[in-house]
Amino acid sequence: MMIFGWQKRSKRGRSLAAAGGFLLLLAALSVGLRPPAEEPQPALALALLGKTIVIDAGHGGFDPGAVGVSGLLEKDVNLAISQRVAALLRQVGATVVETRTEDEALAETKRADMYRRVEIAEECGAELFITIQANSIPQQQYRGAQVFYAAGSTEGQGLSESIQQSLGQVLQNTTRQAKSIENIYVVNKLAVPSIVVECGFLSNAEEEALLADSRYQQLTAYAIFLGIVSYYSEQPVAVSSDG
Repeated sequence: MMIFGWQKRSKRGRSLAAAGGFLLLLAALSVGLRPPAEEPQPALALALLGKTIVIDAGHGGFDPGAVGVSGLLEKDVNLAISQRVAALLRQVGATVVETRTEDEALAETKRADMYRRVEIAEECGAELFITIQANSIPQQQYRGAQVFYAAGSTEGQGLSESIQQSLGQVLQNTTRQAKSIENIYVVNKLAVPSIVVECGFLSNAEEEALLADSRYQQLTAYAIFLGIVSYYSEQPVAVSSDG
């Protein structure tokens, strides 16, 4: 499938503003429409071509994560969205490593499981590590997707802000801001930009229903994908001097 892109912008946020046509293309594809017959631009594909990105579906197996007010399991939501993000990234040439593709834990204990996720990122030479999660707190009125990054990580902050902005623009149901966090092992352990995307609150009945919906899962994945594209579109591109 041919993907259309846009030119690199000098300031954060302009990439997403210029991505309206691309977002419409994705929306059309999601309901089975054919893409417009336009001249493709290579900028988008080049932004992600060859990048090694780890997409981590949080929890799994014996560890269900949070349980929604109606019984929806976080591990299932995380996996569904993660697989959709991975598929979109592969379409534009990224090398994607998924920590899990089934309902399984990566080790026999929670601690060993966390260690293994970091090891996977280190072994594959990941350039980004993105863990997909869902939130839950006792107060049921709170909702909204939010992105977290390691405190002090400038690159992690930039990636988080790009994805947070995209989530706000695409989902149109969250005004939350990207925020630093200090107590997440998989985020703080890695040297590369590593972030947590909390896709919504399972403790909120309305948002739990959305997160259970495959169309909303796809829309959330699009938003995360577009945020990654926006982040990479602002990174310097190495140009070979070879003829």
